[in-house]
Amino acid sequence: MPSARRLPSLNALRALEAVRETGSVSAAARRLSVSHSAVSHQIKHLEAWIGRPITVRQGRSVALTEAGESLARVVNNSFDAIRHEIDLLPLRFARAVSVSALPIIAEEILLPNLESFRAAHPNISLHISLAQTDRPKTPVPDVEILFRQKDRMLPGEDILFSGDAVPVCAPSFLAAAKDDPTAVIRKGPLLVDEDSRMWAQWLALADATWTTDEDTRTIYLEGSFLLQKAAEQGIGVAICRRATITRALRSGALVQLSDTAIDQSWAYTLRIAAGRAIEPEVQLVTNWLRSLAA
Repeated sequence: MPSARRLPSLNALRALEAVRETGSVSAAARRLSVSHSAVSHQIKHLEAWIGRPITVRQGRSVALTEAGESLARVVNNSFDAIRHEIDLLPLRFARAVSVSALPIIAEEILLPNLESFRAAHPNISLHISLAQTDRPKTPVPDVEILFRQKDRMLPGEDILFSGDAVPVCAPSFLAAAKDDPTAVIRKGPLLVDEDSRMWAQWLALADATWTTDEDTRTIYLEGSFLLQKAAEQGIGVAICRRATITRALRSGALVQLSDTAIDQSWAYTLRIAAGRAIEPEVQLVTNWLRSLAA
């Protein structure tokens, strides 16, 4: 493969994506409004460019090989990113400020305070998206709220909310244990997300009377959002971040079982995309976020 050519033709990649999504060359041709032979030609062109077959004939039809399926999936993801960015262009031209946050931060802090921001700044458009993990998003948002250890913060990154956590449960769950917080934790079930160390760390700090029974059940959930919502539903007792439970504590959806906290070395952080901090709209949004933390 010539080193000067980093990518095959766009038409060949579009043909590959269409074959994968429709399941046949004929259907791909109909989707692309071209002839059957045109799609076949593009697939052959792509195979010649790669130097390996990416299709296999099955009777009168053609299927993708494992390598072809893998490439088609990457192509589809890349095209989806382009399509998504095109969909966002109206927001870009409207001088919208994009904010990416973990689901628990979006629901518990951003959305409840969004109306007051809109009332104060009706001409500023916000585009709020969810970051399911702490991995970087593409395209990079103007403002990101991440969760990380304080000693691993990047240059220019600021602490927004504390990441310390305490045990909580629903009031009905506590009432079923005769309002005895230690009995709640001893009996469980204990709710755990992917950070399974939290209960072991908390119990090591707590008084010996909080030690769980040998048969205490553990329920595993994915992510802090599901963890907190399960606790609010009375499914069990969870260790949740103080920053995200303020609203639930005020409304009575959750009760705090102990003042003993863990993870003081963690924080929700604020990161602004390079070159965007000087934009007036971005400054308004970041000032609003910092006011919520205050």
